[in-house]
Amino acid sequence: MTIYEILETKQKYRRPFSSGEDFRYFIERRHLIGKFKTFEDLYDSEENEFDIIRANILLRGLENKELFEKEILNISSHGQIDHAKFVITLKERVIDQPYHDAGGVKIYIPFFSKALNEIYVNEPEKLLVLPYSELQTDYENACVDPFDTYGAELFNSYYTSLVKVASSKHITAFFNYDMNTLYFINDQGRLDAKVVLFDKYIKKPKFTHMLERVAPVVEAYFNNDRNGLINALLDNNLISPQMHKILLENKK
Repeated sequence: MTIYEILETKQKYRRPFSSGEDFRYFIERRHLIGKFKTFEDLYDSEENEFDIIRANILLRGLENKELFEKEILNISSHGQIDHAKFVITLKERVIDQPYHDAGGVKIYIPFFSKALNEIYVNEPEKLLVLPYSELQTDYENACVDPFDTYGAELFNSYYTSLVKVASSKHITAFFNYDMNTLYFINDQGRLDAKVVLFDKYIKKPKFTHMLERVAPVVEAYFNNDRNGLINALLDNNLISPQMHKILLENKK
């Protein structure tokens, strides 16, 4: 096993992912994953929390899309309304929905391009006429890969509960407080590595100042310094001395 696999198998102080809101949301809505042919394999992600996080980005984007289209129709049903008021009214009705800020553009529908998101947010009347009205039911050809398109920063958004720690040239590190886990995500929005903290040999783990404590671990990972990462875990009380020895002796 790799050191990352060892850490995961020896963890103890980690709430089951299946007990959280993200898992519940996924189970309730995963039947809709079939709308995304490229990501159909995410349907069977019950044992992979990172894939569930990715699936939920798609599902929350789909929920946003449906809400936008519903509200655009509702607003238009009240008769003629000027453009500025239309946009303001729509924004008021979707204000609580998650989005990703991509250089000042609010991405409410991550499987659409920036240009299409701009239309949904700032030119909603276009959704009432062809060709954009067809997006309500026929949008497969308009879809982009949200993870390739928006990269790791997509996880640094209201779509997830991850907290960004730092970025290198091609990798971004995120921390999940609920799971006591570091995720290293690459430019294509895929998982590069996962570091599960607090092994079963720690008797009284401390959960304070976590971002400060994981920072040296992240730096070592960015520097491809395997032993430095293992030492940083111990120095910051994120693993036990017993686990430190096990990891150093492991050659993978």
